[in-house]
Amino acid sequence: MPAKKSATKLIVVVPAYNEAERIGDTLKALRSIHGKLKKQNIDLYLYVVDDGSKDDTRAVAQAAGADRILRHKINQGLGAAIRTGLTAADKDGADIVIKFDADLQHDPNDIVELIKPILEDSADVVYGNRFNRIEYRMPFVRHIGNKVFTGLMRFLTGWPLKDSQPGIFAINRDYLSVFSLPGDYNYTQQILLDSYHKGMRFAHVDVSFRKRVTGKSFISLKYPFKVGFQILMVLVIVSPMKIFGTAGLLFLFSGLIVFVVELIMFFIGNSPKPVVHVNAVMGCLFMGLQTLFFGLLAEIIKKITRNR
Repeated sequence: MPAKKSATKLIVVVPAYNEAERIGDTLKALRSIHGKLKKQNIDLYLYVVDDGSKDDTRAVAQAAGADRILRHKINQGLGAAIRTGLTAADKDGADIVIKFDADLQHDPNDIVELIKPILEDSADVVYGNRFNRIEYRMPFVRHIGNKVFTGLMRFLTGWPLKDSQPGIFAINRDYLSVFSLPGDYNYTQQILLDSYHKGMRFAHVDVSFRKRVTGKSFISLKYPFKVGFQILMVLVIVSPMKIFGTAGLLFLFSGLIVFVVELIMFFIGNSPKPVVHVNAVMGCLFMGLQTLFFGLLAEIIKKITRNR
C-alpha cells in the first residue's frame, strides 16, 4: 500500500500596523477557507507580523487564533514586516506562502485559485491582478502610479505584468529558500526583480479588490522616491553588472565622443589643439573603466556568495 502523501504546508503572512479594528475579521475570513484547502491536502497556518503597532493589534490577533505572531518593537515598514514573515515561514518549512493584507481588501477565497499555478508546478511566484475585478474606483494618482511602476517592472523583467502592486501574492518553496528583500518598503517590485533574476517562473491570477474601510494606506507622496531608490538597490544586488556595466559604458562612450569630435575639429582647422578638453576626456575614460571593473568585481562576489 503506497504511503500517504504528506500535506502541503501553506502559511499566510499578514503584516499589520495598527489594524486592531480589522485584523480579527481578516483572520476569521482566512480561517473560513480551511475546509477548501483541506480537501486538497493543504494545511493552513496564519502568521501575523505586528509591525510596531500602538493599538491592540497583537492582542486581537492572538484572540482571533493566529498560529504565530511575530512582533517588531518599532514600526519598520511593510517590506520589513514581509521579510520577517517570509523568513519565519522559511524556517518553519512552508511549502507555499501567501502574503495577505490585514485590511481585508482582498477576498480569502481567491487564495485557492492563486496557489493553483504553484500546485501545478507552472509558476514559482504568483501575483494577484486586481484590475479585472476591482470593486471601486481607484484614486487617479494611485492608478497612474500603478500603471507607471507596472510598465517599468514589465520592461525590467519581460514578464506579462498587469498589476505590479497587489496586496496578495503567492510564492513556492523554491523561491522562499533564496528570496532577498533588502528594502523596507516597496516589497512588490523587489520580489519581482529578485525572483526574475533568480530564474523563477511568474504567473498572474485575477483577484477581487474591495475599498478600504479602516486604517490608512501606506502610499504617500514620498513613496515614488523610496521606490526608485530601492528598485536601484535591488538591481545592484541581483544584477550589479547591468547597473555598473551600463554606467561604465556611458562614461566610456561620452569620453570617446568628445575625443573623436575634437579630433575632427582639429583636422578640419576649427580647433587649435587635437583635444581641447583633455581633463573631461580622461575623466570619462577613467570613470568608465573604474565603474566597469567595480561592476565586474561585484558580479564575481555575487557568484561566489551564491555558490557557498
